[in-house]
Amino acid sequence: MSTIRQQIIELLQQEELNAIDISQMVSVREKEVYEHLAHISLSLKAKNQKLLIDPYCCLSCGYVFRDRHRFTRPGRCPKCKGGHIRMATYRVVE
Repeated sequence: MSTIRQQIIELLQQEELNAIDISQMVSVREKEVYEHLAHISLSLKAKNQKLLIDPYCCLSCGYVFRDRHRFTRPGRCPKCKGGHIRMATYRVVE
């Protein structure tokens, strides 16, 4: 039996997923997934792997959250103040 973080890494090595998909696949809350992703990002560096992030994007104005370092979902767009945000997706690569 592998840990939740190991399960998440295995999933992300196979395909690109967002936090909601990950939470459903490993049966944890979305909020917990963000905490695990922060630790996974650090532990992958030791294995010469990388967590690639396709950043959040505002669906109203197209603003891309490139400089966001937190994994949690933003509440609204800083540019247009809209609340329609496309989820970030994650993938593990070597």
